[in-house]
Amino acid sequence: MKKRKLKPFAKISILTTFLIICLLSVVFLTDNKTNTVSKSDEDFTYVNDYIFDNYYPVINQEEKIARPYTDENVSIYKNFYDKDATEEEQQNSIIYHEGIYMQNSGVDYKSEEQFDVVASVTGTVTNVTEDTLLGKTVEIRNSNEIIIMYQSLGEVLVKKGDNVTQGQVIAKSGTCTLNSEVKQGLHFEMYKNGSVINPEKYYDKTVKDLVNN
Repeated sequence: MKKRKLKPFAKISILTTFLIICLLSVVFLTDNKTNTVSKSDEDFTYVNDYIFDNYYPVINQEEKIARPYTDENVSIYKNFYDKDATEEEQQNSIIYHEGIYMQNSGVDYKSEEQFDVVASVTGTVTNVTEDTLLGKTVEIRNSNEIIIMYQSLGEVLVKKGDNVTQGQVIAKSGTCTLNSEVKQGLHFEMYKNGSVINPEKYYDKTVKDLVNN
């Protein structure tokens, strides 16, 4: 019996069909793998992208939160604005700039002489920026829940990605446009789960206390 030879166009059709089948198989397997990962992720709640990168720090929750300075000559210049505070305290927590009154979202510290700004908690430097109004800023993430902001800085001694320990000098005091009359100052903000809180209420309390409060 004489063998029939496949014509060129038939060979091309068979090859094309085979490639399509392979491609569909790869797509199906990839999609199935993606769905499996997504399903396992439903048991977790992620605050933001930091949890996926190298900036997510491992911290000791029994560590007590310290003041961002060690110099005894440092004092409060502007209080954190608290709606439950006395009228006098509230008046001292208002910032006036170019005809606008603003509620202070942190605590402003000042001194006659330049002072060291230290890390209040162990963590990772997640950002170092400079702003026209706020001056030089260092952001330190202590955990998913806690972020510390140091603003109005002079010389900055850390960079993004650095791991810092509590008490480590991260910058020198400085000034910013919002508090230009203070030549040696620090604007200090503390965030818990994205909401700003009054740092003065949490000094000497543990990180665990802050997270669970």
